[in-house]
Amino acid sequence: MANTAGGILIATESGSGVLDDGTAFDFHKGITRVREGHPAIEKWPQFFKPLDVQHELEDMTAEPGRKRGER
Repeated sequence: MANTAGGILIATESGSGVLDDGTAFDFHKGITRVREGHPAIEKWPQFFKPLDVQHELEDMTAEPGRKRGER
């Protein structure tokens, strides 16, 4: 099951720059994560996208490691 981690974005490219307050900021593709409203998102929105999260649920009564729906 895939969904987004509400409010968290991940870098789609690597780069660096200076934020409007003069702070240096480096970001790395697939590694750097920031929350919505971060100054980097405001300045470079084209380099970030919502973070997709994968969840694998285990049945609480199943054997350890068995995923829901597996029999």
